[in-house]
Amino acid sequence: MCNSTSFVEVINLGLHPLVNSLVNKKDIKKKDPVFPIKVKQCSKCKLVQLTEIVDANEIYKNVDYLYFSSDMPGLDKYFEPYANDIKKRFLKKNDFVVEIGCNDGIMLNFFKNNYRILGIDPATNVILRTLKKGIPSVPLFFSENLAEKILNEWGTAKVIYGNNCIAHLNDLRDLIKGIYKLLSNDGVFILECNYWGGMVKNTNYSLIYHDHYSYFSLKTWINFAKKFKLKVFDALVTPAQGGSLRLFISKNNRSTTKRFKDLLIEEKITNLNSFEISKKYKIDVLNTSKQLKDLVINLKNNGNVICGYGAAAKGMTILKCSNIGSELKYFVDDSPVKQGLYSPVDHVPIISRKEANNKLPDYFIILAPNYSKEIIAKEKKFIENGGRFIIPKNGVSIFPN
Repeated sequence: MCNSTSFVEVINLGLHPLVNSLVNKKDIKKKDPVFPIKVKQCSKCKLVQLTEIVDANEIYKNVDYLYFSSDMPGLDKYFEPYANDIKKRFLKKNDFVVEIGCNDGIMLNFFKNNYRILGIDPATNVILRTLKKGIPSVPLFFSENLAEKILNEWGTAKVIYGNNCIAHLNDLRDLIKGIYKLLSNDGVFILECNYWGGMVKNTNYSLIYHDHYSYFSLKTWINFAKKFKLKVFDALVTPAQGGSLRLFISKNNRSTTKRFKDLLIEEKITNLNSFEISKKYKIDVLNTSKQLKDLVINLKNNGNVICGYGAAAKGMTILKCSNIGSELKYFVDDSPVKQGLYSPVDHVPIISRKEANNKLPDYFIILAPNYSKEIIAKEKKFIENGGRFIIPKNGVSIFPN
């Protein structure tokens, strides 16, 4: 977000594989590549970020990207009121709406009938699904150059939004220049991103992986937007991803909302952007990951079988930080594109929930912890038969106790 090259280390998580680089059976004898994850905080602007990054093309363009939004339980129900809020507050019929990181079009679908829409996402295989739904979209990274091309063909956008994708962009200054160029004078840029405040509060380290270059606070965005003649006028924390930051940014001088002011005050009171908070976060993460490792090893030593519930990106970070991936017998995952593949490095098989019925474990560790309520609700029979869940969320807990 700034030109500084001075950083303070927050936490070094060691060498990790790319979380979505699941392995085909024919490749399980090969050695999977691993890359460092070092989280640092800028001494100048206080942005928490990765400084040793993997080329985004290796994550999105040179492989089949295995995350499809429509495969996530209940995500359409989350996006529908969000889309309705945007329509009510900022749009008129036939206005132009652009989504950055549209994935398979799950949210753009709510704008399809009354507005001109365009989706942008670098993952080609994902965009093919979006096109199949009749949603115009392009398999590219959003940039100032692309914004100019869209502007020439489509005109200015009344709303540009992106959900949990802005952290996937390494050049944030190029992003914001593109936003400014494409956005109409009365338009709004809306983004939902990793929230450093939520990560600190809940000791959430599952969001740290190579796809996520940055971990944001409201204050860092306010200062950044101001440099490009933009203003953050509204903000809230949503339940997505265990606590995400949703921001509303405009060119004109819109009035700031009460919830924006309240959140800014909260960040100041909690000293969120300080190095002291980063040090505390490191201690909390190391303690939590050790607690999880000790629990799993102890259960295994007592003859329990443990499996993973959800071969999610977040889960791969959780497992690697505790070095317990090889302790799992298998993963279950509802996404057909993941079934039949293996986890990176540990090469644990991924199967369907139906297949798992023949060999249920004593414990499932929930590896998409933001979906723990939904998972537990649909696994009543497993629980009634004595099955239990390990939940690495806000520390480590077992359900039922």
